[in-house]
Amino acid sequence: MKQVNLLTDSPRRLFFHYLGPTIGSSMVTSIYILADTIMVGQGVGDAGLAALTIFMPIVASFFALGLLLGIGGGVLMSVAKGSGNESLAHKYFSTAMISAAVVSVCFAVFGAIFFDPMMYALGADTTNIELVRGYGLCYTVSAPLFIFSSSLQSFIRNDKSPRHAMIAVLTGSGLNILLDYLFIFVFKMGMFGASFATSIGTSITVCILIIHFFTKKNTMRFSFRFFSIKALWEIAKCGFSSFLIECANAVLVFVFNHTLLKYIGSVGVTVYSIMSNVAVVCMSLFNGVTLAAQPIIATNHGADNHKRVLQVRHIGTITSSVIAVIIFCVGFFFPDLLIYSYVKGPTPEILELARYALRIYFFAYLFMNFNIFFSGYFQSTLRPVAAITIQILRSLLLSSVLVSVLPMIFGADAIWYAVPITECITFFVAMAFLFFGRFQKTKEAK
Repeated sequence: MKQVNLLTDSPRRLFFHYLGPTIGSSMVTSIYILADTIMVGQGVGDAGLAALTIFMPIVASFFALGLLLGIGGGVLMSVAKGSGNESLAHKYFSTAMISAAVVSVCFAVFGAIFFDPMMYALGADTTNIELVRGYGLCYTVSAPLFIFSSSLQSFIRNDKSPRHAMIAVLTGSGLNILLDYLFIFVFKMGMFGASFATSIGTSITVCILIIHFFTKKNTMRFSFRFFSIKALWEIAKCGFSSFLIECANAVLVFVFNHTLLKYIGSVGVTVYSIMSNVAVVCMSLFNGVTLAAQPIIATNHGADNHKRVLQVRHIGTITSSVIAVIIFCVGFFFPDLLIYSYVKGPTPEILELARYALRIYFFAYLFMNFNIFFSGYFQSTLRPVAAITIQILRSLLLSSVLVSVLPMIFGADAIWYAVPITECITFFVAMAFLFFGRFQKTKEAK
């Protein structure tokens, strides 16, 4: 099959060449979490679902670290290749892989040693710590698998092999779902079974990803001598916005859980567990569109092909907008479809609250798609300040403040408005960065 050329092939053809595999990979990655959630909800019950929600920030942090190194390094590798500097491209790849190994091992060791204190800090108590431990301890010691899975996928996509990445994720995820069913429903292994299934599935994904390095398509070269602290800093700076996208989930889950327990109780936490897991799927679609555009934009930016960069940006914006409208319609008009997917026989109280909350929450997706795509766009064009600002507003500043403040002023129901308002405000900030950048380029051209 003819190898694609990111600098000369049709931008539309390139984008859709990447779109299917990247959306497929992103969605199936989310299935690692969602399969556990659905199976735990159906097989263990509400208590298991609440325990899983408490551990969710740790899950998000593993993916976040993988994306920090994978997308940060992948973008810089593509820019270096676009400018013709292959040696620099190898340096970014090697530095990211060495860093992933060190960080993931530290996470696994220290996470296992200090597991219980971390879980109590995240909201666990004596009534659910056994369930949280049953799921989370196995997941924590498997940290290298999850971090390498995320980072390797990004590098392999940037090495013009998006289908290989998709096949790896599909295979591992399919095994994960099968083992989830066997371990939870057949062998009655409960929370540990769900976690063990995910770890096995991810190990298969990593093994298939590694095969890429033994194929003729591989252009990446690894060497310990390529490691550079300067390169690591550049990778971290470039990939930080991707890190914050995942941390947005972690921070919001933590803040939401504590606020909901205070104002609504455990019913509110159960409803939010539905919303947060639906968000994993929706964000994976938006991330898929962004990741489809990223290698093309980064490579052409490195080669100063700005017209092609703008063409890909236009195609990506339209695609993510169409997806956002479809998501909104499903959540607003068919909330019961989502509720019954996650909770077996929901109580009338959960059903009433979930319908109300989902309809409000889904307005956020009409703005979220733009925020995620333009954060990725700024990242790919080496404007990390704009990309990081967008994600700080979404994950650390506006969202946390509004979740805490709105119910104090307007009552408990106002909690559900926090995310839509956050995404709306962030959208206007992203547009300001976009037009300011255009103004700067026009000024420089004159």
